[in-house]
Amino acid sequence: MREKCAGCGAKIQTTNPEKIGYIKKEVYERSQGEFYCERCYKLIHYNQNTKVEISESEFIENIKKINNKDVLIVNVVDIFDLEGTLVENIRSYFPTQDILIVANKFDLFLDSVKVSRIKAYLEDYLKKLNINQKATIIVSSFNKQDIRRLVNEIERLQAGSDVYMFGYTNVGKSSLINAILSFIKERKQKITVSSAPSTTLDFIEIPLLNNTKLYDMPGIVNPKQLSYYLERTNLNLILPKKQVKPKIYQLNPGQTLFLGGVAKINFIEGKRSSFIVYASNNLVIHRTKYENAKSFYDKHKDDILKIPSPSERELLGNFKEYNFKVTEAEKIDITISGLGFVTIVGNAEITLEAFEKLKVGERKAII
Repeated sequence: MREKCAGCGAKIQTTNPEKIGYIKKEVYERSQGEFYCERCYKLIHYNQNTKVEISESEFIENIKKINNKDVLIVNVVDIFDLEGTLVENIRSYFPTQDILIVANKFDLFLDSVKVSRIKAYLEDYLKKLNINQKATIIVSSFNKQDIRRLVNEIERLQAGSDVYMFGYTNVGKSSLINAILSFIKERKQKITVSSAPSTTLDFIEIPLLNNTKLYDMPGIVNPKQLSYYLERTNLNLILPKKQVKPKIYQLNPGQTLFLGGVAKINFIEGKRSSFIVYASNNLVIHRTKYENAKSFYDKHKDDILKIPSPSERELLGNFKEYNFKVTEAEKIDITISGLGFVTIVGNAEITLEAFEKLKVGERKAII
């Protein structure tokens, strides 16, 4: 078998379309001479960046190749799932390089949500983690003005250096890459992707307008995120594709709120309080009495609640319980990586039951 893709330099394989270097077996067998993997072919001919995944260990091996280089690192995160998609130990990977944090998917919030509020929360969160980024920017890959600001910010910060763009899977990095490509082509029609792919780092290489290059690094998987465990059908249902409509519930003590079959919030003690769910519009939210919650789950986890499927539940493991206390002085968000978050306003002692593999957190309400 010929070893390498002529575009990205990835080792060719014909078994897993989710991994680097994939090409359909029949296409590979009839190819003559130089050929491209499926990802490079789609990028070159259709301006379509197909998602591929690498493990964190593979990612570490790749970044060793650029550790001593003076480059700009662009970390793309999902602002709707910040705690689940920020690479918190990024400075252990890139101890000296400048870092630009790009918070994508702002379009999932309601129009009334102010960018300044989200950016203030993001910067405070990064400060607590001692990341010391060069800059932050909030964007939507579907907003041309946002893409213009992003490209301008990259060109301002890179100072003649190449740019490496990375992040966990499902943060919308491919959409950003495609939007950047479209923007560059609008500014200079002669630039094409076909002459660009790298043959050394297993990354896709994109020429910028100042004779530097942007490298699209394959997304690394996050085993603490719900999307890691879902099959394609449920994944498409759980990942928000458009503006999320908050679902507001007024609960009394002794009630339970199911978030699909992924998690349930039990209101143990307190006063009547508001529970606002921010998650995919496709997610089934169901309210019931706490005393009936277990029997309801056992009976309806595969029909009404739907997600996850039996095979997905097996991968996710057992339920783990978390305790939270909310006072009237400050509203909080409970975050579940890959699913969304629930804002709680009022006075309540609650327990959350979620699959043990998922990252669960508490924060001051982001909205």
